[in-house]
Amino acid sequence: LETMSLGVYAMTGLRRTSPRPTEAAVKYFLLGSFAAALLLYGAALLYGFSGSSDLKLIARAITTNSSQMNGLLLPGAILVLIGLLFKVGAVPFHSWTPDAYQGAPTPITGFMAAATKAAAFGAILRIAYVGLEASRWDWRVGVGLIAAATMIVGAVLSVTQTDVKRLLAYSSVAHAGFILVGLLSFDGNGIAGVMFYLVAYGLATLAAFAIVAMIRQGGSEATHL
Repeated sequence: LETMSLGVYAMTGLRRTSPRPTEAAVKYFLLGSFAAALLLYGAALLYGFSGSSDLKLIARAITTNSSQMNGLLLPGAILVLIGLLFKVGAVPFHSWTPDAYQGAPTPITGFMAAATKAAAFGAILRIAYVGLEASRWDWRVGVGLIAAATMIVGAVLSVTQTDVKRLLAYSSVAHAGFILVGLLSFDGNGIAGVMFYLVAYGLATLAAFAIVAMIRQGGSEATHL
């Protein structure tokens, strides 16, 4: 996931026609670095709790409650989830999304909106359903509140946008909230719903950004509404 993010940081700043792509790439990179550090720190705490970085062994340590480091479990789980929620653009870790979407070349924006989000949600599913499922009552409410805030903020702020790429960015934020609701069901139907939503959302997003890339004025993208 981090290896893919490095490529996306670089692709965000590819367009050299204005300083905006460079600004977007730097902002995305700096915030992404913080998120990666939180993810790594959380993984280290989970390793300290269970003595392993294997998700199944972490789950076994939670179930048997045999660890002498129980105080590391919840902080580790929270930090790992924060790092991954940044990748999907959930509130309040979404501030990079509109700038990166607007500054990047439109084909790159479509890739970021579809592929990066799908990969991040795949990682969240693995963490939540395999590694941390037994401890879900400790952090489920917090993620639920983040999902609600993500849906509300994404929907409200999209109404105020005058740039179509920023509008689609906040739409992407709102969709992340909907997907988190399905993830929190901890049920087979929830997993199926998340996977179906990601495929449908990815295809629709690619189509939307393809249309944005086709509308041009004076040889450049015309993204103003």
